[in-house]
Amino acid sequence: MAAPLVTQLVTLVGQAYATRMGGNLVQSVPLGPEHPFWIPLQGALQSFSDSDLASASLAQHVSFVPASDRDGLAALLSAALNNVKQSSTQHTPTPEAAYACFKAMLGVHAELHKLYASQGGDGGYKNAFLNGMVVAVCRHLVGLSAVAASLSTLPIREQASPRGIKDATRQAIEKSLQVSACHMADGEWHAEVNKPESVGDIMWQLANILWRLYAQRKLHTQATDLSKIFAGIQPPEGKRLAARGHCIPLTAVAESYYWRGRIGVVLLEMRMAHRWLEKAWDMCPEEAWQQRRAILIRLIPVSLLLGKLPHSSVLQHYSLEAEFTPFIQAFKTGNVPQWRRLLSERQEWLRARSIWLIWFERGEILVWRNLFRKALAIYYQTPGATKHRAPTWVFLAAAQRAFAGSGELEDGTLALEDIVCTIASLIDQGLIMGILTYSQRQMVLKPSLDGFGGFPRVSQVVPRRVDAVA
Repeated sequence: MAAPLVTQLVTLVGQAYATRMGGNLVQSVPLGPEHPFWIPLQGALQSFSDSDLASASLAQHVSFVPASDRDGLAALLSAALNNVKQSSTQHTPTPEAAYACFKAMLGVHAELHKLYASQGGDGGYKNAFLNGMVVAVCRHLVGLSAVAASLSTLPIREQASPRGIKDATRQAIEKSLQVSACHMADGEWHAEVNKPESVGDIMWQLANILWRLYAQRKLHTQATDLSKIFAGIQPPEGKRLAARGHCIPLTAVAESYYWRGRIGVVLLEMRMAHRWLEKAWDMCPEEAWQQRRAILIRLIPVSLLLGKLPHSSVLQHYSLEAEFTPFIQAFKTGNVPQWRRLLSERQEWLRARSIWLIWFERGEILVWRNLFRKALAIYYQTPGATKHRAPTWVFLAAAQRAFAGSGELEDGTLALEDIVCTIASLIDQGLIMGILTYSQRQMVLKPSLDGFGGFPRVSQVVPRRVDAVA
């Protein structure tokens, strides 16, 4: 190895590894153009043959590294230097060049994973100081994967196809997560908890990378399975955060809560989604405006379906008035035609954020409920009106007024039978507590002082449980 620059770099990496300084290692290993030696190395490595960059040739320059890790480090250095050599200098690389860069980084990850998964004499993972390096390599891998997949035109069965590239990326990061999210018995945890670094410290960061990949490809089953890993890990997630929270970026934890909330939205599990999104909101720093806005975009629709409305100042602060104020107004006033119209007009924006389906499936029935509650409040102002009881024509008249001139199918065609069916559905779901007597055309509500006992808080309504019968 003749080039002084390459020799200097190899020695620098070896020293960082030997001293187990993870931060220095991340800064010294060249992974992308942001590295200060990247461009000079590209030129210097063009004169190196494959044998010059082989791990056997590099091992002699890291002889001060413990023998158990020396070959592994040399293999990592070989892969890293080949990655620099393979990197494209073109502003817009060809599909072949982009795939070669991706494969080179995949090789870096493979060699790094061997070191990261190495176990010591006590059975635990001995190279936790590689945490930062693992996260950095995974992030670079995702970036190169996106470029290579976008340029590839090969059919699905080929490894270099867009699907093959994305699958290889996902599987590589999943391997790293398997190490980081390993279960620990009580004895192992007590030995690990006071160490300066633990492989479990980056499980949130790796999971966030995976959740993003799953979301891009709509791999909801894999995203749900990843959530189950966190739910069943030993020791539990809360115990890990309590003991090692000082070693774990809170933003990474908050982001993991956000992704779990998004999964709840996709699965139409509103209470689960609300719980995780609220935790993400509470943990996300005030100065992280963009992240808090992203959380709100999912939290507001879920909260609305639980009867919780955001304050106008919150919408204004996060520039969400145009997106949500019309929906909130239609929801509060029970304006069913306006709700439908907004869903149609904003469908593209809502679908891109996994909101449209939950509002389409769950929202309209709540808007009908608000319409009927508003009609009941007006009826109670009529002289002689009896609380807890109302004739069904009250609700029919309110619905006819709401649809008048709207152009909807119900405009001018609504009959009492339609209203009875809607009220019966609300009673069946527990959203109205009362008895509907069709023959007497009356609805008797649960008694209360204000007369609205038949309209419980939506957040307190227990969803119906459906058990499949074989």
